[in-house]
Amino acid sequence: MDADDQVCSRRAGWANGMASDAASRRLYGNKRLSHESKSLMSPSSRIMSFAEYARIRHAIPYVVDIARGGSRLVLFGVRHTTDPADPIFDQIEAAFLSVSPALALHEGTPPAVESDREIAIRRHGESGLVRHLAARATIETASMDIPLAEEAGLLLDAIAPGDALVFLVVRQLASYNRKTAPPDFDAYFGDFFGLIAPALGIQIDWPLTEREHLRLLGRPLAAPKVTAFETDPLGDDLPTQRIARVSNRLRDEYMLQRLVAALDQHARVFATVGVSHAVMIEPALAAIGESARC
Repeated sequence: MDADDQVCSRRAGWANGMASDAASRRLYGNKRLSHESKSLMSPSSRIMSFAEYARIRHAIPYVVDIARGGSRLVLFGVRHTTDPADPIFDQIEAAFLSVSPALALHEGTPPAVESDREIAIRRHGESGLVRHLAARATIETASMDIPLAEEAGLLLDAIAPGDALVFLVVRQLASYNRKTAPPDFDAYFGDFFGLIAPALGIQIDWPLTEREHLRLLGRPLAAPKVTAFETDPLGDDLPTQRIARVSNRLRDEYMLQRLVAALDQHARVFATVGVSHAVMIEPALAAIGESARC
């Protein structure tokens, strides 16, 4: 997403509803994910829609501070980066120390705990820093995100396995290409394919992925050139962007459940997440909390 240091702005097409939830319905017809049949009064129904998100401007970082039953949750929304020179990492650390959490949560698959702060950031971004800080503070950490295999299975309620494969791979390629100290490519994606293949019910290799990418997106896969644009849920140019809206909704609902459970079980919780998730989840957190500020 395009953003300056202070404010995240929406492209004009988004503001006109170009990337609304209706686009996902056009792509996937009348299929519905079973877990979305929620009561209108449930907290998950308060999660912001993409049409609503497209109309707002917000600060980066975006901080949500929630109190509930004597416990406190600070959700720190950031723009993803692995550049140790980015000031966001000092801001994350300062917020972490201010909260003095009993539990720290992060987005994505739990990365290895790195003893060196810079290596943690270069290899894993904000989740790496959170794991590093938590290890130093001797507190527990956990992912608040849907496990990859579970997400892959849930996507099949809405899309074909080949489409889900392309979406998941290009999203992972964008994450890999963003790293300033990337791991071995073949080992990294070998592990990744092993996680999602059983859920998708297919044997995954690069030739299959390249064929499916060409079919779905109409162009060859150029792995080193993939960026977050291909899975930007606020775009409407690519099928993978429309799939991203389905995925993000699944993830936001899962994250909300994890955050509420953590708030109920721990006195102080600190969590980092991509900024759009923090903004979109905030109304639901405010509905269950005693206060909120950002």
